[in-house]
Amino acid sequence: MDQFEFEVLDFIEKWHLIKRDQKILVAVSGGKDSMALLNILINLKTELGIELFVANLDHGLRKKGPAEEARMIEDFCRERSVPFFHEKRDVRDFMKKKRGLSIESAAREVRYGFLRDVKSAVEADLIAIGHNRDDLVENILLRLARGTGMKGVVGLRPFSGDLIRPLLFSDMQRIIDYVTINRVTFMEDQSNSEDDFERNYVRLRVIPDLKKMNPALNEAIWRFFENIYDGYELIHAKVEVILNQFELVDDVYFIESSKLISVEKAVVLELAREIVADLSSDSYPPSRERVIAFYNLLISSKGRWTIEFRKDVKASRIGKYVFFHVGELVMRGLEEKAIEFLPFACSYEKWQITLEQLSKEPGEEFKKLDGAFYSVCSADRVVLPMRLRTLNEGDTVIPFGMKRKKKAVDVLSEKGLKGFSSKILVLENASGEILWIPGVITSELCRVDPSSHDIVAFCLERR
Repeated sequence: MDQFEFEVLDFIEKWHLIKRDQKILVAVSGGKDSMALLNILINLKTELGIELFVANLDHGLRKKGPAEEARMIEDFCRERSVPFFHEKRDVRDFMKKKRGLSIESAAREVRYGFLRDVKSAVEADLIAIGHNRDDLVENILLRLARGTGMKGVVGLRPFSGDLIRPLLFSDMQRIIDYVTINRVTFMEDQSNSEDDFERNYVRLRVIPDLKKMNPALNEAIWRFFENIYDGYELIHAKVEVILNQFELVDDVYFIESSKLISVEKAVVLELAREIVADLSSDSYPPSRERVIAFYNLLISSKGRWTIEFRKDVKASRIGKYVFFHVGELVMRGLEEKAIEFLPFACSYEKWQITLEQLSKEPGEEFKKLDGAFYSVCSADRVVLPMRLRTLNEGDTVIPFGMKRKKKAVDVLSEKGLKGFSSKILVLENASGEILWIPGVITSELCRVDPSSHDIVAFCLERR
């Protein structure tokens, strides 16, 4: 095994990048780094116990080069019995459909869209990218110049979702030495020698000047990356815990605000970045200024508020909940269901609603009763057919223990649930009386007389 290949294998094992029996799709442009990665993984295929596939994309941005690169890669793969996939996609046409993207951002979206299409087609587990330590240095310097946070610094890391970067530990010169010694074919991308784009400006002008100050710049930036990564992992682990407490309905994230207020500021800020990036069309996080504004509202304002992060991604506090959403806060309701007979059961997103007729002994008590998730009703009020439908603005109900009707939306407001009005259900009998608002309250009309024998139990529970 070549010494450099041994180091790649060691890096893969250190960062747990690949498991045995996985299918790996290698993204290959035809340049030194991606061709080196492909050659190395082919040579390590038996050692790693993996199956390989190769994908190459023509972005439609260059007239000369892409066809020749594709033929070279295809020949390389055919000689080594590795399946090869190639396609041409029009980045400029994509930019017309998604306004506001730079050509580099558009090319990246098109490229990863293509790679994931191929990954899905061949049922691959991971996508291997040829990024190296020179790329990491460029990426960090660019992001620092724009005022990045911890996530921006570690954005180009050994693994990220389904992406792995087995060469990230290596400088480009090591890769050049490898392809030269092992006679690995490659083709130069002419765009890398131009300084029209910010990245190439950093590569060709900024980094050479910094290396005059510190010849070991790459090693220094790598140490900086690892130090920041350790701190990011600690915060990200806490973010994952909080994210698991969120509900996600109709692309709206929501949680009780009290669960966020009690969390460390750094975790809340990173949490907001994660969610907003997920909801954004380009997957970019919001600015620090917007995230800080959100945090200040969260801890200081108990009324209703809305803040816009970027474009149309917003956060709103309504009642006791905080919502992250795109555009206006709207959640679709349930299609109305008719209840012709009992027992009745239906599923509603993550919930199960059941109605069941029971016999009650005189004086018997139901210990599970809470009036919201589990309740009982006198059978003479359960006039069939009943309806299970979405709450209307004009609905009224007599809350249990009261004598007068109240607007149902006012009841929701009192319980901090007004933001869910489009998702709240009501159970209405054939006489038009609301007997139960699942998860909220039971009507006084359902009161069971101690001498009653026939009752109907209402139950709302998670599936």
